[in-house]
Amino acid sequence: MRNRINSNTLGISISIIIAASFFILNKANAQSRDTIYYNAKWEKTDRENKHFYRVIYREVKKKPIRVQDYYPNGIMQMDGWYSTLEPETRDGEFTWWDEKGKKNRWMVFEENEPTKITEWDSDGKITRQQEKVKTVSYENGKRVYESRALEKAPVFNRGKSTFSEYVSEYLIYPDKAQGSRGKVIVTFVVDKTGRVKDAEVVESVNAILDEAALDFIKSLPRWTPGVQEGKNVDVTMELPMNFNP
Repeated sequence: MRNRINSNTLGISISIIIAASFFILNKANAQSRDTIYYNAKWEKTDRENKHFYRVIYREVKKKPIRVQDYYPNGIMQMDGWYSTLEPETRDGEFTWWDEKGKKNRWMVFEENEPTKITEWDSDGKITRQQEKVKTVSYENGKRVYESRALEKAPVFNRGKSTFSEYVSEYLIYPDKAQGSRGKVIVTFVVDKTGRVKDAEVVESVNAILDEAALDFIKSLPRWTPGVQEGKNVDVTMELPMNFNP
């Protein structure tokens, strides 16, 4: 009988940044609440002269910090997460609304760097959708990473399972490996149709573990392909797999 790789020892990482699942949405149980008032130029003022106002929720000496901005009519203008406010460091999901309460922008930030953005017009039609991804290529045998803007990154399709959960369940440690261990890194392409192709070992342990890693990648179901300028595009991805008996 072959052993499944223990999920606690399996190193899962892909070179595309899919950040949304790492941001916590339900942090409402704050320990403190502060209100700050701003004029129309977003300069601090007092309550009597306010145009916008900001409500800050946070646990003492803990992160993240939830911030909600409001229009004079009491409709929320922005809801987002910061790791610090001095200086302001956006770190999580942000949503903006117009003065009528219609959502017009959604973004995800990682340490102030925007990684995803979707914008809507007043009729609710998407006018812009973009995602910052990190792709990998090889030049003269060296791994080269670069950032690339996509409308949509490839999405793994397996019901409610995440990619890491799928790997933990289906990546098998081969019996014939006889106790050998190590990390195999494989690159592969999710093509325009969502098919996985061009799997290649770029960091090897031995022939048996390399073959197990390649067989796993080749067995992956179809993905939803990446999109750029309204068209499906090929995207190169990378998966390190730690094999431990």
